[in-house]
Amino acid sequence: MTGDNGGPLPQVLLWAVEHAASLGRSLSTTTLCEAAVGRLEVDGVALTIDTPRGVSDTRCATSPLAEQLAELHNTVEEGPSVDACREGIAVLAADLDTPELQSRWPLFTPLAVEAGAHAVFALPLRVGSIVLGAFSLHRVDALALSPASLIDALAFAQLALRMLLDEHAGLPRPDGAPRIEALPLHSAQVHQATGMVSAQLRVSARDALASLRARAFAEQRTLSDLAAAVVAREVRFAPFKEPP
Repeated sequence: MTGDNGGPLPQVLLWAVEHAASLGRSLSTTTLCEAAVGRLEVDGVALTIDTPRGVSDTRCATSPLAEQLAELHNTVEEGPSVDACREGIAVLAADLDTPELQSRWPLFTPLAVEAGAHAVFALPLRVGSIVLGAFSLHRVDALALSPASLIDALAFAQLALRMLLDEHAGLPRPDGAPRIEALPLHSAQVHQATGMVSAQLRVSARDALASLRARAFAEQRTLSDLAAAVVAREVRFAPFKEPP
């Protein structure tokens, strides 16, 4: 995935690498989620991916409750993570035990509270118009994320997304850290498709390539295969429309 080296992302990457090293393990989405729990002072984190079959796949859950909440979202098809994926925006529920949220998620809310979660924060794994899944955090107490913690949480989610896309693209990570720079345009067809997507979405070539990679991941196909379909005009990208 693309992006600059500014903002909180480098610090979050350092935290994740240090946490993995302290455990004698390599950096992975699991150690990343574990690092997020400690740094953000939440009680659990789950990383879920929407599959082409239309169901959610839990890639990691740091606690039994985190796993239970991920499964609950998938079962009742409502809740913060479901809305985050559908709308492509962060959904922050600092107190689930309120009439407003009970009305918004009548199935999810009482079951989540009964399970022991009173706050859930879901951040979409989004690249342009494509939402691949959600990075969800929970607290057992009804307590909002501070502005600083929310910024760091968004960076953790962005890093998790980069790691997933790098893994799908087969990018080597000899140092155990995800690549910050863009995937090289290793074929003329990928280069051509990137230009076409850039024009379709009216974004930079770097962001167009990120969108290509995200869609390839979402559809479980290779980047080269998707690029060929774009060049053949079998696939077209449309800008993301914000929900009303």
